[in-house]
Amino acid sequence: MVECSKIVTQSKDENVENQQVIDAVEQAVDKHQIFGDLLTTVEKQYLLDRGVVRSVLPGVKLCRQAQRDDNLFILVVGEVEASSGEDVSKTHIASLKQGEIFGEIAALFGMPRVCDITVTRPSVVLEIPSEVLRSIIEARVELRDAVLNRFRDRITETALRTVPMFRFLTEESMQSLVEHSTVYGAPPGSILIEEGESGESLFVVIYGNLRVSHDVGGKHLNLALLQPGDYFGEWSLLTGSPRTATVSALSQVELVCVERSAFLEVVQKHPEIRDRIDLEAHNRHDQLETTEALSGEFQADQNLDEIKGILQNKD
Repeated sequence: MVECSKIVTQSKDENVENQQVIDAVEQAVDKHQIFGDLLTTVEKQYLLDRGVVRSVLPGVKLCRQAQRDDNLFILVVGEVEASSGEDVSKTHIASLKQGEIFGEIAALFGMPRVCDITVTRPSVVLEIPSEVLRSIIEARVELRDAVLNRFRDRITETALRTVPMFRFLTEESMQSLVEHSTVYGAPPGSILIEEGESGESLFVVIYGNLRVSHDVGGKHLNLALLQPGDYFGEWSLLTGSPRTATVSALSQVELVCVERSAFLEVVQKHPEIRDRIDLEAHNRHDQLETTEALSGEFQADQNLDEIKGILQNKD
């Protein structure tokens, strides 16, 4: 049974109100595109049993843009606003009302939030921890594949908007990227890009973890750990230079792969993207030089141990 955060008495009226909340939550789950027909009755009940119903007042931010707070919400009663930016640069995206679900893409794949969600009217929400939803998805590979197939365009756009340089693209430019992108999965140990090869695609991580390594004197030095919301491969697309590092999958991964022609077209229309890439490339080049200067068996082992430690802490 859904847990209500405040039950002061056990009066008949309150029992009726609690049942109304439960009924509204169950109806929202049944009507949702992911949960309605893809989840079994047992899986739906598993979600509901682990959710907490709470009341929230206008002005409360349930989700913050770019944060990795990835719980799932069902709006039982009330209204919330999805928006991007702050103050004068704030952009209204949508108003969500009773029965709607939000935060499911971030909850499924651990990606950063792509917008703020702010309560605009007194509301009641059911909050479900992301690990609860992920445990269901990870238990059934066919369910994860069905979600990816059904929401390919939405997931692709969500992933692209987690990348800072794409966050404020016009709808036209974003749609062009989405239409020229594919969702690509790879098992643990797969090499996504290899140092020295030419670059034809930009990648954005949807799910899983990857390792970035660089060859120095025949030794692979570990440079970084990539997780959902991170991207790689942009510099080779922009300059035509060979890949400067190897990226390999540490776990099952799902990525958005953007075609070079679409990426370059967007860069031409939005020169500020080139400035962001130049800055990022400069920072990565500095990191590469520092790593080479500190190269050796100790440094390589230390970086690998750090990556393993991060992965163990995530479990």
